[in-house]
Amino acid sequence: MNEKTFSSGSHTEDLVKLAESISLENLPSSVVHEGRRILVDCIGTILSGANQAPIIALAEQMNAASSAMQSRILGTNLRAEAMWAALANGTSGIWFGLDPGNRHAGGNPAIYAVSAGLAVAEREGASGRRLLEAIIAGCEIGARVGAGTTLRSGMHPHGSWPVVGAATAAGLVMGYKENDLRETLNMSTSLNLATSSKAAAEGATILSVYGGFGAGMGVLAADLVSDYFSAEKNGISTIFGEIAGVFFDSEKSLENIGQKWEIERGYHKIHACDRCVDPAIDALIGLTKEEDFSPGDVERIDISTYGMAATMNDRAPDNVFAARRSIPYAMASYLIMKNSGLAAYSEKAFDDPFIRDLAARVSVREDLKLSQNNSASQPAPLSIKLYNGKVLEKSFAFPVGEYDFKPLDDDILSHKFKTLAAHSLSSDGVAKMLDMLWKIETIDNVRLLTDL
Repeated sequence: MNEKTFSSGSHTEDLVKLAESISLENLPSSVVHEGRRILVDCIGTILSGANQAPIIALAEQMNAASSAMQSRILGTNLRAEAMWAALANGTSGIWFGLDPGNRHAGGNPAIYAVSAGLAVAEREGASGRRLLEAIIAGCEIGARVGAGTTLRSGMHPHGSWPVVGAATAAGLVMGYKENDLRETLNMSTSLNLATSSKAAAEGATILSVYGGFGAGMGVLAADLVSDYFSAEKNGISTIFGEIAGVFFDSEKSLENIGQKWEIERGYHKIHACDRCVDPAIDALIGLTKEEDFSPGDVERIDISTYGMAATMNDRAPDNVFAARRSIPYAMASYLIMKNSGLAAYSEKAFDDPFIRDLAARVSVREDLKLSQNNSASQPAPLSIKLYNGKVLEKSFAFPVGEYDFKPLDDDILSHKFKTLAAHSLSSDGVAKMLDMLWKIETIDNVRLLTDL
């Protein structure tokens, strides 16, 4: 793509033109493949949460509230109207904190684009090709809006600016061109939530609904445009620069548009916890591979990290959801269980007295120098003091899974999908779905996928 194509002088116009121009033929092959990887990863995370009691109850409620059974709630035998299916799937996909994200955007636009795009694609009987193009566009536009947004203090990104990514995907699947697509993006900005970061710290499960709501509102935004509703003209800069946010940097949002692809600068996760916890776990895993010591050898663990990560310092979280946002719990559970996936955040692990005892000996503090530079690097220098007096130290610049630091290859993502999808599908269903996802652009109708 030629950068000169996007030179209207309006950030909204340039984002709309980019989204409308996306097709598999004119995209770099690496961008197309990352779109497939995101689809594989997000569907896996959605299926991982589908068997949780609150998600099952939500799915049943969305089914009962629907007059038209348009779209599958993944991992169930239930259907619902597209908006409600997107809400349920988005909520499920965020449940374990394993969905992909983008550190430059400061959030997770992918799960929104996939949840909204898939629900509308099924309703419309769209092809896998159209779905893949819409997901790539939704991830790209969502990430660029996030990169330009500075949210108000205390607001959580889930449920806020990523709704634009969901709306982009939904609108493109519906075949929207420039005018309707512009209206859809602007419409979506007024359909975001007043989200609170305290919910995450307290382990409130409403956090997952923030994301599900955003996916559902992306579908609603596109549908409202088809119903002839109108939106304000500059919703992105107004809402995310003055109301939900305090500043919108249009230059940052449009940086190298059409040349540099934000979808390629994201990350994929392997730990079932908040991304801010990941650097400390990765440092600990690295240390256990280099040094021979047991949990009983540990006198104390000290971690210094950047501001947001340093807030995740609760040594005795109240519940499993809060534990996913606790660095002390993550350190203790990994040392004792050698696991950072779903098993580490089960009720059984949470109630383990040995994990609780070790977590009480973990100290987390903020390093102001790291806080000032946390977009360029996100380390959590780790120091373990053993009872014999020996001190072990380790640090990584970024958590594992970043595009520029120990990225997860296709085989790892496939293994992750198989592990997560097995919670909802048979082994045969897992294999068939994974194969179909990796070649999604060859599928004539997305319903062939969701019927699995």
